[in-house]
Amino acid sequence: MFDTRTVERRRHFISKPKQSYFGAPVGILLLQTDNLKFIPGSVGNAATWSVPVRYKVVPGLATDLVLGPNGAHLSAAVAQAAVELVEEGAQLITSACGFMVRFQKAVRSAVDVPVLLSPMLLAPMLEMMVPKGQSLGVITASASLLSPDVLAAAGISTNEARLAVAGLEGAPAFCRAFLEDGELDVSTIQAEVIDTAMALIKDRPDVGMLLLECSELPPYAAAIQEATGLPVFDFTSMVEFMVSGMVRKPF
Repeated sequence: MFDTRTVERRRHFISKPKQSYFGAPVGILLLQTDNLKFIPGSVGNAATWSVPVRYKVVPGLATDLVLGPNGAHLSAAVAQAAVELVEEGAQLITSACGFMVRFQKAVRSAVDVPVLLSPMLLAPMLEMMVPKGQSLGVITASASLLSPDVLAAAGISTNEARLAVAGLEGAPAFCRAFLEDGELDVSTIQAEVIDTAMALIKDRPDVGMLLLECSELPPYAAAIQEATGLPVFDFTSMVEFMVSGMVRKPF
């Protein structure tokens, strides 16, 4: 009798040239930073995921370079890190910063596995799903930096009226922890993120779903949903969707 479970198990242990690590289908590209604060729920915390993951730091990819337009020269380094993850056994590539969608095209061209560097890639699909008369709300680390070129890299029309964006650049605890490499105050950050979501909904009552751009926001997704009553999507929604297609449950 054909045993699909055996096939799936074997598929995740097929050896590739240079492969020295097995059973971790998700490869995650990390920024280079000296002050890591990856709590459960964060992309950078391995306990977040339903399957084993493998991480790789991209040399020279500092926070300011990935957030702004001056990091294009690092495309080759990002692509090379992705290639190395695939050689080591990764079956999909993601990242630990939503603004890394800037490198989506370069990494896609370099590897032969699915590439999903930012939950902003979900935006076109979610925008098509929200009911008529509603919009998709996006909470990002910086609304001012979510520029037309970033939106375009994610396949989002720059004149999309059904996209409502709110940034956390005015949230002191969030900025201190993730943009200034300062202290991490989880409870205060959660309150700031909820306040930002509620303010967005007050300003745009038509928001029917929320998308969290930043890789450090999934730990607060459940609290945001409880406060707003809306569906909330993020990095974990995106990656686990792909994982569910790679490792199917037998029926």
